[in-house]
Amino acid sequence: MNAEEIEKNVSQLLVALKNNSVDEINQMEEFNDFKNGSGKLLYEMIIKNEFNMTIFKEMMKMKRRLESGEDQYSVDVRFGTYMAERFIDPVVGKK
Repeated sequence: MNAEEIEKNVSQLLVALKNNSVDEINQMEEFNDFKNGSGKLLYEMIIKNEFNMTIFKEMMKMKRRLESGEDQYSVDVRFGTYMAERFIDPVVGKK
């Protein structure tokens, strides 16, 4: 799945959550590919209300970098740095 497809699925799922129960969403056939395929973990995070839009947007930026040909290692380092700055640095007080 490319970044655009992932974003489309996530957007539709977030809208569905506003109007339907989790049980109703789990029964919807339109989400079968997403919830049973490569988007399974993301689907579960959204359903369990553990989804963070800011981190998701950063992940999609990195996904697009990969899709445009940037090497995996560089993208991993960028995302790792982002996550460290967001979660580790505030705890350890990086100066």
